[in-house]
Amino acid sequence: MSDKRFDVAIIGGGASGLAAAIELGMKAPRLSVAVLEKNEEPARKIRATGSGRCNITNTGAEGYTEILKFFRRTGIMTRTYENGLVYPYSESAADVAELLIARAEELGASIITGAEVTAVENASRDTGRFCVSYVMKERKGRSDERSLIADNVILALGGKAGPSYGTTGDGYKLARGLGHRIVTPVPVLTSIECEEWTEGRKPCGITLAGTRTRGVVTLYKYGNEDNVSPAEIFEESGEIQLTKYGLSGICVFNMTRFMRYDRAGGESLGNFVIKADLFPDGDIKEFLRDRRENAFAGEKTGAVLRTVLKSNIAAFVLDTAGVHTRNKHLGEIPLADLTDRAIDAISSAVHDLAFHPKGIRGWKEAQATSGGVALDELDEMTCESLIVKGLYVTGELADRDFPCGGFNLSNAWITGMKAAGAIADKAMSGADEI
Repeated sequence: MSDKRFDVAIIGGGASGLAAAIELGMKAPRLSVAVLEKNEEPARKIRATGSGRCNITNTGAEGYTEILKFFRRTGIMTRTYENGLVYPYSESAADVAELLIARAEELGASIITGAEVTAVENASRDTGRFCVSYVMKERKGRSDERSLIADNVILALGGKAGPSYGTTGDGYKLARGLGHRIVTPVPVLTSIECEEWTEGRKPCGITLAGTRTRGVVTLYKYGNEDNVSPAEIFEESGEIQLTKYGLSGICVFNMTRFMRYDRAGGESLGNFVIKADLFPDGDIKEFLRDRRENAFAGEKTGAVLRTVLKSNIAAFVLDTAGVHTRNKHLGEIPLADLTDRAIDAISSAVHDLAFHPKGIRGWKEAQATSGGVALDELDEMTCESLIVKGLYVTGELADRDFPCGGFNLSNAWITGMKAAGAIADKAMSGADEI
């Protein structure tokens, strides 16, 4: 049955879709709006953001001021921390989700849940009228095929990160079917598996599992040519989490956004190396030399290094340095007997501890998607397709990704608002076809 017609069909009831529905309701209340959500409840991913606290935005995000105004109008109070993170005052993601759903419905949006969109067909590239086909999941395993007509369609289905929340890449098929090019999606803002965690390797990173330390991580990339120095492409300080398989933590998450490589050109993750400075606030070489000059009788190198690094990290560093004197392990050498060569080796391991990535954790753990609808096919200011009139692509479905800290959620809000604003402006201008 396809006799239902709406001015706007929003596919996806997440952050971007709900922001668009609310913005349309506030700016163009006469427009009929349908939100099609395949989950049984909208905003599932919102409920999990910010570890359940909902990091709404960041003072450094694009559209930050507009986003705060939007939430004030919506009725959600916020609080801003010194690091720029913005949360709802209640710090409850569930409350934000419920309020956004309620506002969208109060403003006239028809939210249809359990509706999995299977196709979007453009009747005419000139008029921009669309037929949206979807399947309603019914009880007892039965399904019901339906469709609706819309003058405008907003694709707000998200990427592929967090598939348990319903983001399984459905939007790529729909956008591709309407003529758009898709930049290969890859998981980002996730952990990295490293060669150093291989069973039986010496030293083996498995001994570091469950440890956290502060430091600076730097990402280098080697070219395929021999004897070429690696290029530094990313650096960030923060908490480094050492897991049972490799590296994690916000600074590591942000690094994964830069770990793109040309598989067809012979590149792989093997072109990258990560180096960690575990003592960025000082010079371990200077510290050890000073301690050597003032060493207590029997003071061991390992004991001294454990005043700077946690014990298992210190042991890993000493094993990495790999210098043995008089058949003794480096950590057991009296500090007074430590050679300049040994100090240089320890310094290299502390300030430039190398890790070699062998894998990036997948979609289940990733917080965001890199890739999606090519940006050169979208209007930056309105998110409207440059290929199909009346089609808008918002949020993570487009090839935009940002670091941790509320930036990706900000992108969802602001692009949904942009698309809604553009449609509302057309309606208010009196255009025959909006």
